[in-house]
Amino acid sequence: MFIGDLFLNGNAVSYPARRVPVDEALSEGLISDYDETLGNPSVPVFEEEAPAAFMAVDALRSALKSGGTDPADIGFLVHCGWWHQGFDIWSAAHYVAHQNDALSAVPMNLSQGCNAPMAALELITRSMRADASIKVSAVTTADAMRLPQVDRWNLNYGCVHGDAGTALLVSREPAERNSFRILSIASKAAPELEEMNRAGFEPTPGPALREGGTVDLKAAKKAYLTEYGMGGFIERSSASLIGCVTQALEEAGLDGSEDRIRAVSVPRLSGKIFETVYRAQLSPFFGNGKLKWWGDRTAHLGVADVGANIEDMYHDPALEPGDICIVVNAGGGYTWSCLVLESVS
Repeated sequence: MFIGDLFLNGNAVSYPARRVPVDEALSEGLISDYDETLGNPSVPVFEEEAPAAFMAVDALRSALKSGGTDPADIGFLVHCGWWHQGFDIWSAAHYVAHQNDALSAVPMNLSQGCNAPMAALELITRSMRADASIKVSAVTTADAMRLPQVDRWNLNYGCVHGDAGTALLVSREPAERNSFRILSIASKAAPELEEMNRAGFEPTPGPALREGGTVDLKAAKKAYLTEYGMGGFIERSSASLIGCVTQALEEAGLDGSEDRIRAVSVPRLSGKIFETVYRAQLSPFFGNGKLKWWGDRTAHLGVADVGANIEDMYHDPALEPGDICIVVNAGGGYTWSCLVLESVS
């Protein structure tokens, strides 16, 4: 979808105070089946006596300040979270709006795995183009992978999980700083792959209620691949990744070879996944030098990967007006998305 008339302003990330290097976790015996291509990121670990959604509150406060935006102007707020946000039967989206005095906003919660902020951007941009009365919208994210239900070090293949919150504003005018024009966004999905996250299991009446009381993403994936093999997943995921990137570039009037494309970010998974999936499939579009993998900084941040990548692209390298940044992301379900941004300030 070509956009062009909306701006992403004030993107901000909130990290918890504690950092645990992967090497430290290894020395303490916390990681089994270690993947050395994870590197040695300093993994942010949320231990505060507060709901996980507080990181989104903090990030939105920073985004509002950075974008010079009055919280009363936010008409639509979508909050994204993969795991428990702090309370049962509770709306974290309303909490984020309340704590930032965005009392005119209509808050909504969106659970779409690690790709949730991209889905939120699609919903928000479509809504704002359909409803001229919405001046500003917000996308917030937060997740904390806390024991005993979630073991961040061994939850999934190809990553360890860090905690963070993010926030960005979608506005009709650019901010004086930290602003991008949203050129396009495109997504491709493979709904039949949803089975990969439940294969071999029976449904439960609530979260983390299987034997052992912990979430286990590895077992379901292993059961799925044992039954169906890797071939179908690789074929479908490759077509979806290439398809969303091709569409987003075409709709933005680009082909990927332009010099003004400064950075192309990908999910903060392992170095192996970066090389065998993202570099292998995206280098034909962009070359090698523009691809950015920052998993060695923080590990995988789940729903916060998108916001963290936008922040790092804004600061590294330094951008000039007209420069292009591209965010490539994916999430369980499965859905792949590509967002094309043009630096304004």
